[in-house]
Amino acid sequence: MNINLHTALKSSYGDKKAKQELTNSGYKYDSMMSSRSQQVWYHPEAKKLLVNVAGTHNLRDVGTDMYLQMGKLKDTSRYKEAGKTLENAKPKYGVDSATVTSHSLGGAIAQYMSSKNDNVYTLDKGATIGQKTRTNESVYRSSGDVVSGMNANSKRMTTVDHNGLGMFNYLNPLGSHNVDNIKKSGITI
Repeated sequence: MNINLHTALKSSYGDKKAKQELTNSGYKYDSMMSSRSQQVWYHPEAKKLLVNVAGTHNLRDVGTDMYLQMGKLKDTSRYKEAGKTLENAKPKYGVDSATVTSHSLGGAIAQYMSSKNDNVYTLDKGATIGQKTRTNESVYRSSGDVVSGMNANSKRMTTVDHNGLGMFNYLNPLGSHNVDNIKKSGITI
């Protein structure tokens, strides 16, 4: 019943293979509640709700990234839409908690929109200086990733050295911010 975090994150960006893997694992995609920015999946036998929040993937999201850096993420329509989706999905499926996965900008959104009952898994979470992680978060960071750099010393942060280069990953900051960096990590949710 556990699925790979990589699969969940790839599905948040519309990856067809990842969506098929979730379907093969027993999850049902809720197209009525989902959008390009967040997707709702439900496993009826396990009664498990999965909400995936994508990171920056369009020009409008660049503006949301700026709001995040100014500490005003909760003022954005992207944040409000994602929060409303999670809020409406729980009663629809009769659950009190969800598993929320996210990458980059989606990580900051997921952190703030989730309740203490939810399990949040983030990769390369966008953050502001000194932003804390919550007790319900499992936070992963690709070595060399600059986007999550402000959050690098947080409690519950696990750095994944995706290619064995350690500190040298900083020479390729864009390559270090790729969901595929955890493909072989074995991180499950």
